[in-house]
Amino acid sequence: MTDYILRVTLFLAFVLPLIAWQVLRPKKKLVHWKQRWIENLSLLAINMMLLKLIQPLLLSLIAYTSSKYGLLNLLPLPIWASILLSLLLLDLAIYWQHNLSHRIHWIWRLHRIHHSDSELDVSSAVRFHPIEIVLSLVYKSIIVVTLGIPAVAILIFDVLLNASAMFNHSNVSLPKKIERVLRLFIITPEMHRIHHSRINKETNSNYGFFLSIWDKIFNSYTDKASLGDNNINIGMPKTKKYRPNGVLSLLLMPLFKPITFQNKQNTE
Repeated sequence: MTDYILRVTLFLAFVLPLIAWQVLRPKKKLVHWKQRWIENLSLLAINMMLLKLIQPLLLSLIAYTSSKYGLLNLLPLPIWASILLSLLLLDLAIYWQHNLSHRIHWIWRLHRIHHSDSELDVSSAVRFHPIEIVLSLVYKSIIVVTLGIPAVAILIFDVLLNASAMFNHSNVSLPKKIERVLRLFIITPEMHRIHHSRINKETNSNYGFFLSIWDKIFNSYTDKASLGDNNINIGMPKTKKYRPNGVLSLLLMPLFKPITFQNKQNTE
């Protein structure tokens, strides 16, 4: 319970100022924000209820095994080094999870719900299909157990991942000089907006969530959007103006073939 309260407190301490920032100084005016927030927060509510059923079992498994087994437990590392290495490896694991979600067809069918958002703001960070959330939790649990990630590193990474996701999806603009320096180390909103372009080549790049180094190492980095940052057409790749019609269409989206969305050019 203490960990849960800490996570929620840290989450609110970060996300509330971020929401205020994008409301007071938005990057661009959002047209469909009311409908999108209903969709995104509805998915969040569904996913939170689902996690309440599954997470306790997985956390019990992690708590039992990660302290006894795993690769990091074989290394004679001080706790601070183990935590730093854990954070680095977890971020690398999330990079490849995201990368593969674009390459493996049946996972992309789930992940495209996230890319169907026709505008980006803080709420976009929680726009995921419930099945993808479950798969992600199982994947992370396997990584934690295999590597023997210490509990404190799991907590720190969870906070970092959520804060980073909220930040890089936010509808804010950073001064150019600050943005260029920050993206040397972390994912910025401008860098991540490219990933949400409807241009397929741009969508299949900039997979990182927290550290920007992985895209550069694995040659998936796109520095600038082809149309410029102010003119990125946000939404599902290979479509022009498509956006979903409510929560039910998002939940059923994995069942439909790509041609369904390509033919439906405008629902605005």
